Amino acid sequence: MAIAATENWLLEQLYVKNAFLDGDLHEEVYMKVPKGVVPQKPVQICKLRKSIYGLRQASRQWYEKLSTVLIALGYTQSQSDFSLFTK
Repeated sequence: MAIAATENWLLEQLYVKNAFLDGDLHEEVYMKVPKGVVPQKPVQICKLRKSIYGLRQASRQWYEKLSTVLIALGYTQSQSDFSLFTK
């Protein structure tokens, strides 16, 4: 925000309510069947296709997806602050 103020840039922010739920997983992650769901087999488990809250990889996967999309849209990522994208 300080850079935007000193450079007199237009500043836009966004909040993505379900951000961590959109991250793609690149490895196999399994979890126990959630409470309230009756498994078809007694020792059944779930294989995740997308990231969920509480998963160690969640923030990394979300950031990877977000930065890839922003760069594809023509934004440039700052070398000194990787969370800063400018256009």
